[in-house]
Amino acid sequence: MNNLKDKVIIITGASKGIGRITAQKLSEYKPKLVLVSRNLLELEKVRETLDLDIKNVLLLEANIAIEKDCKHIIDETILKFGTIDILINNAAKFNRAKVIDLKVQDFDRVWNTNIRGAFMLTKFALQYMIIQNQGTILSVSSTAGKRGTAGSAAYTASKFALNGFMECLFREVREYNIRVIMISPSMVDTDVKREDEMETGGKGVYMRAEDVADTIVMSLNLPQRAMIKDIEIWGTNP
Repeated sequence: MNNLKDKVIIITGASKGIGRITAQKLSEYKPKLVLVSRNLLELEKVRETLDLDIKNVLLLEANIAIEKDCKHIIDETILKFGTIDILINNAAKFNRAKVIDLKVQDFDRVWNTNIRGAFMLTKFALQYMIIQNQGTILSVSSTAGKRGTAGSAAYTASKFALNGFMECLFREVREYNIRVIMISPSMVDTDVKREDEMETGGKGVYMRAEDVADTIVMSLNLPQRAMIKDIEIWGTNP
């Protein structure tokens, strides 16, 4: 099954981790990819690993916490490909600090990327998806967005907010045949390792970025008439 061929897909945070692996796995389905990161050199390295013609890949250096950068991402996508079929809000910031020690600027940095950036990109992409009466917004959240833990207030608050935002969005855009999907992984080991170094299971083995990417691709590859609204994905025995 391939419902992704020639689809225009934007991926934020595409230079590493889940975003990088998702781009690689999606490339097998021959879509048109827009890869977004604050590091253009790293994006160039990702492009070299994709099974896609260079004309079907657009690299954009941008900071999604900045409104003009978000507008630039959408404008450049439309300029090159003429449409937007799928937006993957994957870019995220993490901070570990107890509330008493949490700096205001660190809270803002996490919030501006994890929720404000996702909001702005979604808002700007929707104007095209509504006109074409189809599209998909997928956000990578976290199980931290459903249960709090000590020492991660900024990150957890941003993911709770993202979950609420996506729930409201789901209610607003179904009438336009726009799918709204949320993927919530637990702890993910995002370090790059050789295949022979990847343990497949057992005590202390975390999920890998590949596992989350497979889940993203599976949910996107459903026919447009169907969607998986909310997925939690956990390591079996971390």
